[in-house]
Amino acid sequence: MILSLDRSAWKRVSLGDVAAASKEKVDPESGQIQRYVAGEHMDSNDLKIHRWGEVGDGYLGPAFHRRFRPGQVLYGSRRAYLRKVAVAEFGGVTANTTFVVETKNSERLLQEFLPFVMTSETFHAFAAQESKGSVNPYLNWSDVVRYEFDLPPVSEQKRLADFLWAVERYRLSIKKRSAMEAASVSASLRSWWRLADKRAIGEIADCVTGSTPSRVNGSYWDSADVPFYTPSEIVGETMSPARQWVSMVGARAGRMLQANAVAVACIGGDMGKSAVIKDPGVSNQQITSIVGLSESDAYLLQAFLSHPDGRAAMEARETTTIVRKLNKSDLVKVEVPWPDDRKSLHGLVTSHRRCAEAAAGEVARLAVLRSALLADIFGDAK
Repeated sequence: MILSLDRSAWKRVSLGDVAAASKEKVDPESGQIQRYVAGEHMDSNDLKIHRWGEVGDGYLGPAFHRRFRPGQVLYGSRRAYLRKVAVAEFGGVTANTTFVVETKNSERLLQEFLPFVMTSETFHAFAAQESKGSVNPYLNWSDVVRYEFDLPPVSEQKRLADFLWAVERYRLSIKKRSAMEAASVSASLRSWWRLADKRAIGEIADCVTGSTPSRVNGSYWDSADVPFYTPSEIVGETMSPARQWVSMVGARAGRMLQANAVAVACIGGDMGKSAVIKDPGVSNQQITSIVGLSESDAYLLQAFLSHPDGRAAMEARETTTIVRKLNKSDLVKVEVPWPDDRKSLHGLVTSHRRCAEAAAGEVARLAVLRSALLADIFGDAK
């Protein structure tokens, strides 16, 4: 217990006792609304709607007729969206597979407390258990209303909601500041792309193509000694932890990449993605790595390559047959800004990386706090 809760006046209720799904309809073509929200516009474990579509961008289809208004809670009823709960800050339309939820009586359940009821792990576990269908599992509202939980008195709901929303606002403020800082860095890098002299990557460092140790040889894969990287691990500026590993023998049969290599995905839909390798490992042939750089230069080069102008420079060199492809011989010809004196650029990129890491760490800590608070209020999922 971290909230010192007095549960003596709490009442056991089902969600259907205190909340209802709105059935209000609207024709998107009526001119009454400007925005629509689909399941992919909502993010798991994020109560804010950050993206939406504009009515008139294209035909929405007959399912988009459910109207929502500011303050109402949107909840996706399909398996891919069962952890997506969002509070509308504007009015619009959504599909009939998204429930628009509101309190029946604010003297029993506060609207501002409702989204936290529906983001608790106990609710998520209930929803997953009650979903039906094998191909595209779904929930009916008649399933959702059976969820039971202990409801505090309204005064206690207000106290808890104020605290939880304060945590949420702080989390959003951190993300906003981080995004603003990233935009500022991007603008600085853009000026270097526009004004600075450029050099081909092949003049800056060496490039090597990945090599997958033979799957036939079991000794190459029988122990987890060395990370084996694929384009799926190229997320953000630093390579994310590898999903696959090879033995030391397997690594020697491949092509070992040392720390500060810049991995570039060179084929298919991932083409152009890049990340700095921190933990030495090997990669498959879909990655070409730029090697021999210092840490500062590695992160600087990755920053230039991940910038929209960098992606455009690589795309200009790609070969398109059946799939998109950037050969090593083409990657080495890609030109990037690379002044002799790079101290200010090193400082810019290093400062940004440290700020981003600090922000991500604080957001992660807030997520842990939020989970602990919700578990304290609603219990742990069994």
